[in-house]
Amino acid sequence: MTEKSLKNDEIDLIELISILWKKKLWIILSSFIFTAIAGVYAFTAKEQWTSSAEVIAPRTLDLGDYFSVRKEYARILGGEFDAGATASNLFSQFNLISESLDERRKFFVQSDFYKKKVEGKSETEKAQILSELISKHITIKKPDSKKEPDLIGNKISFYAETPADAQNVLSQFISTINQSAYQIELDNFLLYFNELVADLNYEKTKFERDLSIHKSVQLENLENALRIAKEAGITEYAKSLGITNGESAMQQAPTMSEAKIPLSDSKLSDSTYLFMLGEKYLKAQIDVLKDSSVVYPPRYYQVSSLLSELEPLLIKAKQAKANAFSYQASPDYPVVKDKPKKGLILVIGFIIGLILSSIFITLSFIFKKAYSPCLEK
Repeated sequence: MTEKSLKNDEIDLIELISILWKKKLWIILSSFIFTAIAGVYAFTAKEQWTSSAEVIAPRTLDLGDYFSVRKEYARILGGEFDAGATASNLFSQFNLISESLDERRKFFVQSDFYKKKVEGKSETEKAQILSELISKHITIKKPDSKKEPDLIGNKISFYAETPADAQNVLSQFISTINQSAYQIELDNFLLYFNELVADLNYEKTKFERDLSIHKSVQLENLENALRIAKEAGITEYAKSLGITNGESAMQQAPTMSEAKIPLSDSKLSDSTYLFMLGEKYLKAQIDVLKDSSVVYPPRYYQVSSLLSELEPLLIKAKQAKANAFSYQASPDYPVVKDKPKKGLILVIGFIIGLILSSIFITLSFIFKKAYSPCLEK
């Protein structure tokens, strides 16, 4: 490059700066125009405020009435209740449901916040708003020691156009998810609880039915035997075995042998031979059997005792309440909005106007410089 060309370049640069200085009013005016445009956006754009909460696994205290119900249930059945495992299951269910898009959709469709936002909107617009609320407005961050070392539990955030809406909707969302998570846990527990009570009731009913049938059959056999004994003229068991003049010792031997063995092992225990006990003995058995209550085995009373404890507990379990999480930090009221940052937008608008107007003037200068010799010829 020659000394002359360097001089021309220096003159061109000085000339460009001179032109820019001469056009300073246009540059400033352009900058203010862009600043005004940016200001219109900054003051009309929808605001965004974010409320956040941090949730952790529930403590024993958060299990409420459900803890006492499960503790008593285990005590009645002779088992152990693991409160830590139950709290962990509840929190896992809470996290799972909070991530579910279906559960989010169910929450927003029923919320006053969504109903207010979609007033007068078309079905397409309603679907778009609902989709954004579900997928964009709610975010859940899990603990990451590298990015957020102070975060212990899951961080749930929601943004809205006002700080009050952001806080209220987030609180309602967490409360709804909490209820759903606990209801799933309770339903699973009640499923086994109801089955246990049903099985015990069936076992008790079976005892009562079987022994009642046995008593009825026994009573019917005795009454039949009594009728036969009356017809045969057998009044007493001892007399029926006595030696009569018309019988030989050989004829009475079988009867005497029956009297020498236990009654339970004798043919007399069979309903066919019961009449041989005689009217008096049979009548006494029938009277006692009618007046006496059924004698149940020990298991029957064990089952009855379990039911007397479990059935009231089942009613109590259905009314029990518990939390599936615990707050490490409850939903906050945002004091600093996310966007728009009005001051920053105005500054950016001013800088863009300044740069664009300067570029336009520079390009005009270069164009004139390049084509001016041609125009002179």
